[in-house]
Amino acid sequence: KYKLLVSEEGEIYIPNVGPLFVSGLSIVEATQKIKAKLAATIYRAINSGQTKVQVSLSKIRSIRVTVIGQANKPGTYTVSSLTTLYNLLYLCGGPNSKGSFRSIEIIRGNEVKRIADLYSFLVEGNQKNNILLQEGYVIRIPYYKIMVKLEGQVKRTGKYELLENETFNNLLEYSG
Repeated sequence: KYKLLVSEEGEIYIPNVGPLFVSGLSIVEATQKIKAKLAATIYRAINSGQTKVQVSLSKIRSIRVTVIGQANKPGTYTVSSLTTLYNLLYLCGGPNSKGSFRSIEIIRGNEVKRIADLYSFLVEGNQKNNILLQEGYVIRIPYYKIMVKLEGQVKRTGKYELLENETFNNLLEYSG
């Protein structure tokens, strides 16, 4: 039984086995990686099932992330290191009435690392932009650029934000 700490570099050190990078992995992914490493070295009985591997998480560190721009509740948030972008957007109330749902910037070290489009999640359920946040991230919600109000014989009337390259067909898709 080992009680191992994840270093600031994202590694654990397993005695008689060596270092193993686990940062950003889910518990299931980390378990598979640890199991494979152990089975390839000193614990060959893992392959036959005579020895079992169980991984659990005991302490979760906190990180600080800042939300700026057109958020309902901008500010600095202290959250778990397992917090995702969508979790944080929920905490800050999401974009306000002037904020963009389509071009949310994830900034680290004064550089935009990613731009998230919430419509891909809200319309399609796609979570590709739901990244795990890291210490020091700044989430910037800019003003929307194009807003269209849709009324009439559609399933979802309301205001929709369009990107510059989108057409009326995109608007109909969003409105159902």
